[in-house]
Amino acid sequence: MGRLFCSWGYSLRHFLSLITICVGSAALACPNGSETLVSCSMDGGKKQLQTCIAGDQVLYRFGATDRSPDLDLIRPVTEVDFYPWPAASHTIWEEMKFENGGFSYLVSYAQERDPRTPEISGQVVVQKAEETLATLTCDPGSLRSAGYPLPIFDAKVAAGQQFNRATYSWE
Repeated sequence: MGRLFCSWGYSLRHFLSLITICVGSAALACPNGSETLVSCSMDGGKKQLQTCIAGDQVLYRFGATDRSPDLDLIRPVTEVDFYPWPAASHTIWEEMKFENGGFSYLVSYAQERDPRTPEISGQVVVQKAEETLATLTCDPGSLRSAGYPLPIFDAKVAAGQQFNRATYSWE
């Protein structure tokens, strides 16, 4: 059985549907009432990544397929770093970063703008103090995304944050 860590953030009442996470839900799927941001299988289907959003709460879930997740994080949208595509390349990409106990989990997806190459790729980079500990790549063809732009941008704006394109940061 996998390890299970829960971090509830500040606003549990907004994400009550996630209670099943901490009672050992084996399925890695977004809870009812939430929307998938980026999800995929990894390591030939042995691992699963799921990121979801519901209102002002964001979920990061990772672990072995068909088992309780190894890691569940629930964060207010204002505490999730989000880097939107700067519209300066042929590849559309976005990144989200979740922090937990000195570790960061950078989830990204990318897709070429050329319609002849519709494949979407994704990965998670695990870091501690700027040192990369692991880079996990989504299995080809397994990535599901809310699409560009990810709804986390609008959720951050609704929570009172503004994106400064000059500094490429949220204020």
